[in-house]
Amino acid sequence: MTSQTKNNIIIIGAGIVGCTLAWYLSRNYTGKITLIDKSDAADGVTQHAFAWLNVSYGRPSGYSQFRKQALSEWRSLDKLTQGKLNVNWCGAISWQANTEATHQFIESHHKTGFNIKALTQAQLQVLEPNLRVLPKLAAFAPDEAYVDPVYTTKTLLELAIIQGVNYLPHTHVQQLLKDNNKIVGVTTSLGDLYADQIIVTAGLGAIELFKSLQIRLPIAPSPSIIAHFHDSTATPAMKHIISTPEMEVRPTLDGNTLCAEDYIDEQPEHSAMNIARNALSVIQNSFIATSTLSLENAFIGMRPMPQDEMPVVGKVADFSGLYIISMHAAITLAPLICHLAQKEIIHGTEQAALRPYRLTRFTSGN
Repeated sequence: MTSQTKNNIIIIGAGIVGCTLAWYLSRNYTGKITLIDKSDAADGVTQHAFAWLNVSYGRPSGYSQFRKQALSEWRSLDKLTQGKLNVNWCGAISWQANTEATHQFIESHHKTGFNIKALTQAQLQVLEPNLRVLPKLAAFAPDEAYVDPVYTTKTLLELAIIQGVNYLPHTHVQQLLKDNNKIVGVTTSLGDLYADQIIVTAGLGAIELFKSLQIRLPIAPSPSIIAHFHDSTATPAMKHIISTPEMEVRPTLDGNTLCAEDYIDEQPEHSAMNIARNALSVIQNSFIATSTLSLENAFIGMRPMPQDEMPVVGKVADFSGLYIISMHAAITLAPLICHLAQKEIIHGTEQAALRPYRLTRFTSGN
């Protein structure tokens, strides 16, 4: 089907993926684009993202290269939006449980051609003067960055609306409408809406929508904890993203501190707030100038996790007019995947870089 015969696209889900896709589509598509969300933009799992734009360690090399390409796409997006997204290219500093493990971490990145530098204690102290205890060896990835996920999502949405996207917040999509094996629209709380293509970027919400088509998505909830710490001085103790066996922290654009923690279980002692209180102690033991830090809030974010932890992108084989984008690393990958996906959606031209991430891999035995 050529681009001339496609006049109407509906995107379900206004998180980072849906809003990024709407922005890319609105730059290249002359038909009508409608973005629907059951709440407000970024009100789902996006708001609870750590939002570290990084490559992946210990994953298949093809996927690590894909994430490296994703960082380049973020730089392109940053330029195309004239810096409006406030991407902070501060870089990330990390170390492992011991010096040998850190050395292996650095070497694994060198082998894939990713820009990473070994830091001595003296070099690390210069970059992070507030660190109390310094490892003998650390890794510095200067090309990594962070964003404010809510601000970024809403800014992309605003730009997409300026470019003609029709945004429908507080609109619940109840089911997908089909005519034989073609998806022709959606039933919503506002009534039925019709389109040539339906793009599902609804995170875990995609599971229920696909059930009505007798499709069981190989996606499950993956909880994680995000803790927000307020700094009365508006001066974070750390200058970079810091990832160690004890903590994963970064500054925020407004001068506070964000921490990512693993979810353990539903026991009261492992509540988000209790985990966050423990994290605050770790941060204060790790950095000087943190006495002004206080716990503001903590949340459990339920991220969509595909069965093999790789993204799910592309047409849904049994139904024409239906396309899905679902992934765990949504913030890092959104610009690259949406840039590639819009070419498939508008022109029907399959993108080779997306082939490893098709939904069919779960039924084909690959």
